Amino acid sequence: MTVVNRVLATLLALALLLGGLLAVVEVVLAALGRRPWLVPHPDWTSWLTDQSLDSGAVRAALVGAVVLGLVLLVLALRRGRPGALPLPARVESVRTTASRRGIERTLRAAATRPDGVRDARVRARRRTVRVRAATALREPGDLQSRVTEAVSQRLEELGLAGTLRPRVTVSRGAGR
Repeated sequence: MTVVNRVLATLLALALLLGGLLAVVEVVLAALGRRPWLVPHPDWTSWLTDQSLDSGAVRAALVGAVVLGLVLLVLALRRGRPGALPLPARVESVRTTASRRGIERTLRAAATRPDGVRDARVRARRRTVRVRAATALREPGDLQSRVTEAVSQRLEELGLAGTLRPRVTVSRGAGR
């Protein structure tokens, strides 16, 4: 689950919890014959009885609910970054995987090996590996190709050369 999905799910769950508690309080107050606490439900009831499906406010609320539902559905169905990537089997019927973070760490080590690289950031996705190397050199020259070669070589050692494509960028800066 991505961070955005987790935050949205938490906020939606909190809103539903608070709304449910508020509904319980309002129902208990109505059953006891007391005035509403926060929700003026007698006013809402009279307003809602005057509305029909032809009303602009009702249509706008329905369209808003449909759009919100579709947005939440798309966010829930969207695939995130994999937690683990499958490695090629060296023994038949044995399935091995490597954590995405472990692959990022080993590729970061490979990317910082060439001379001139101060630091590197690596993000592994399903099909690509994004490497951002930082250098303090004024003229990086062929540093990008050397970093690409080091990362590609490490991917070959892992057996992921055909699965993951490296995309390397080199920038001048202090790194992290």
